[in-house]
Amino acid sequence: MGAKSTRDWDVIVIGGGIVGCSAAYYAAQSGMRVLMMERDAPGSAQSGRNLGFVRQQNRDFRELPLMMGALRIWERIEADLGRRVGWQQGGNLSLAFSEADLVSRSDWQRRAVEEFGLDTRMLSSRETHALIPPLATDCGIVGAMYTPTDGKAEPARATRAFFDAALDAGVAFSFGEPVTHIDVSGGQVSGVQIGDRLYRADTVIAAAGAGSAALLRSIGLNLPQEVIRATVARTFPRCDLRMPACVSGQQTGIRQDLNGAFVISVAGGEYDLRLDSWRHMRQYKAARKSDPDAARIDYLAPLKRLLPRRPTAPLADFPPSRDIAHPEPFRVEQARREFAHLFPALADLEVETSWAGIIDVMPDVVPVLGAIDRISGLLVATGFSGHGFGPGPMAGKVLSDLAGGRRSPVDISSLSPMRFEKKRIAL
Repeated sequence: MGAKSTRDWDVIVIGGGIVGCSAAYYAAQSGMRVLMMERDAPGSAQSGRNLGFVRQQNRDFRELPLMMGALRIWERIEADLGRRVGWQQGGNLSLAFSEADLVSRSDWQRRAVEEFGLDTRMLSSRETHALIPPLATDCGIVGAMYTPTDGKAEPARATRAFFDAALDAGVAFSFGEPVTHIDVSGGQVSGVQIGDRLYRADTVIAAAGAGSAALLRSIGLNLPQEVIRATVARTFPRCDLRMPACVSGQQTGIRQDLNGAFVISVAGGEYDLRLDSWRHMRQYKAARKSDPDAARIDYLAPLKRLLPRRPTAPLADFPPSRDIAHPEPFRVEQARREFAHLFPALADLEVETSWAGIIDVMPDVVPVLGAIDRISGLLVATGFSGHGFGPGPMAGKVLSDLAGGRRSPVDISSLSPMRFEKKRIAL
């Protein structure tokens, strides 16, 4: 039997993360009839579980225009959406612990200023301590890179704010069931299937995070996306001290949240071995060799899935997901040790809770964003590689403009989803 057809839509958005929710909101704002589909609930996956940095600093230059455009959205986000998301523009500080660190950061800073007009500047050790008074004087830093216009926000709140705004703008939603297939006929998108139901639309936005690759493989696009399990921890609050800036140490990102607690996370994660891990192994060989700790392979993951695990209660404001992502205690300890080393006055703060999220990554650690050459009406946004929260709202705006037949408001020419397919053909 064929699929049962439902009413037509101008655009269907797959995925209820910050990219999908903002794409739905902006598309509805421009007058399109929008349906958004989410397997679980808005913000239940990585959009609600990340560190909360909103940074332009130290990004790959291919995605910097996207992030700089996103910063303009963040600066007015609470006024535009009419909701609090915890936005604070306190800057981002990347600490340098050696002369080699300083040279690397200075090279990035120089290009960012000269080619992109970013306000990033280099700080001496004394200037760094003046900016962050709780920073230990003997922690070994020789300077830092600082971008004052960077900021931070509460991930689950921000994602939910875009969802609520989209709801107010007339977006319809389907929750609780996964999309089973994107319907394509004669090289043109015709809709989306959930079970035996077909939802018709000439434009589909696939922003399904870690689930994007499998969905796209079913229509012939072999996107080399992988997934990493990343751990985040949160301390008890310290309300008598305020640290507006986000801080990046040797391994750990540190942000103080609205309630005064510190959210900390090591820049690394676990690659849980799967039966289909062979699929993109060769394309990730160079990345694994250059930084093995960035994705530590858990060879026992298939066995661990069969063992009972104590459920975690993250005490966070994101809704639950059917993906069981367990935090790694040793990653929590890594982050806690560096946090205590950098801020000894806060070393007695205990970790209140920890959680994990599933990060969708690409071999070059740069997202894919845009159209698929051979399938008209299909737009893709995925592979944000652990730093998609900040550019998320602009990625949504880009997708809504492309869906409406308009040009992207920022340069995304280096982010094409086809770039990996073209490399494979060239081989």
